[in-house]
Amino acid sequence: MRLLPAILFLLVCSTAFAQGGGGNPFSQSALNPQLSAIGDFSLANVSRADDAASAFVFPGFLSDAVRDGKERGFNFNFLELDLSASVDPYFDFFSFISIEPDGIDVEELYVNTRQLPWGFALRLGKLFSAFGRLNSQHKHFWDFLDPPLVYEAFIGAEGIKDVGARLSWTAPFDFLLQVHLEVFQGKPEGNPTFDAEGFTLAAENGSLVSAPDAAVPALFATSVKTSFDSGDHVVLLGVSAMTGPTTATALEGPASTGSMYVSDRTWLYGADVTYKWLMGSYRSLALQAEFLRRQSEGTTIDGRSAEKNSVDKVNSGLYVQAVWRFDPNGRWRVGARYDILLENESSHNGGRFAFPADLPRYSGMLEFSPTEFSRLRLQYNYDRSRFAVVDVAALKRFDQKDLQEILLQLTFAVGPHGAHSF
Repeated sequence: MRLLPAILFLLVCSTAFAQGGGGNPFSQSALNPQLSAIGDFSLANVSRADDAASAFVFPGFLSDAVRDGKERGFNFNFLELDLSASVDPYFDFFSFISIEPDGIDVEELYVNTRQLPWGFALRLGKLFSAFGRLNSQHKHFWDFLDPPLVYEAFIGAEGIKDVGARLSWTAPFDFLLQVHLEVFQGKPEGNPTFDAEGFTLAAENGSLVSAPDAAVPALFATSVKTSFDSGDHVVLLGVSAMTGPTTATALEGPASTGSMYVSDRTWLYGADVTYKWLMGSYRSLALQAEFLRRQSEGTTIDGRSAEKNSVDKVNSGLYVQAVWRFDPNGRWRVGARYDILLENESSHNGGRFAFPADLPRYSGMLEFSPTEFSRLRLQYNYDRSRFAVVDVAALKRFDQKDLQEILLQLTFAVGPHGAHSF
C-alpha cells in the first residue's frame, strides 16, 4: 500500500510532538469517559401489508427493501450507546454500539490521532466512510426517519462502514477544505454494492459456480469537502468516489426464472451541496441535494446452466430536501424531500436491457423538539419506486406498486452528546 509509509511517518511525528508537551496520559480526566444513550421508536401506518411491502424490489438493483421502523404498529428501532474518552496524548477513543431488534451491532469503534502535524489526522478502526453527505451520519442525525432512495438502493440501510483507516488533511486556508483518503477491508455489513467475499454454489444442472475472494484490503475511497460562509449564509460542497469488488448470490436477470450470480468491479461517485440560511438565534432554512452514480462491470453466472455472460450496469439517482426551523424558540421544524432513481440500465453480452427508471418518492415531515434531548416527528411518504416480481410464462415481470406510509417517530437522548453536524 502506498499510503502505509506516509501513515507510519505521521504517527512517528505525532509521538515526537506529544512528548514535547509532557503531562500524564493516565490522569483521572483522561480515564473518565463520556457515556450517552439514544433511543428511537416509531409508530407506522402503511398502505400495504408488511410481508408484501418487504417483498417489493427496486428492479435491477441488488438491495433489499429497507423496512426499518416501518412495520405496521409500534417499532423499536434502536438504542445507541456511545462512549468516548481520551486514551493518552496521542489518541482519542470513540465507540457507538447499536442494540436493534435483530441483535447488537458495533456501528463504529475507532481511535483518532490528536497531534499529527501539518493538518493531517488519522482514524483507525471500524468506521463509517466519509463518502457523500449522509453516509457518515448516525440515524438520529437524519432529517427524516428513512434514508433517501439513492442511499437505500446503492448503499443500504446500514451505510458503508467497515474496518479500515482514513487519512485526512485540512488545508491551512481561511475557509474549510478537507481531503479524505480511505482504505477498507472490503466487506461492509449489509451493503448491496461492495463485498469482497466470494462464493461457491451449485447450479441446477449440477455445475459449480463460483467467484473468488478479492484481495484485501479491497475497498478504496476519496472525498473532498469544503465550506464557506458570508454573514448568515453557509454553503457546503463535497465530491466523493469509491471503488471495490461486488459479489452477489441473488441477482434477478431480465428474463430469468432462476437465480443469477454476479462478480463485479464497481465504481460509486457522488456530489453534494448544502445551503443554510441562519435567520436568527434559532430559526434557519437548510437546502440539501445529493447525486450518486454507480457503474459496474463484470460477469453474471446463470443459476440454472452455469453459463457466464459479461455485464455492465449503470445506475444513478438523487434527492433534494428543504428543512425550515420556523419557531423563534427553535422547537419546530417542517421539511420536504424529493427522491428519484434515474438511470437503471444493464448490458448483457453487449445487448442492452432497460429496467424501470425514473422512480420517485415524495416525503414531508413535521417535527417538535421540546428540548435538545427529545424529538417527536411525523412523516408521510408517497413511494412509487417499488415493484412486485411476478412470474408470467416462465419470465420475470415487474409490476409497479404504490406505497404510502405515515410514520410517527420518537427519539430521545440521555447523557452528553455532540452537536448535530451541519
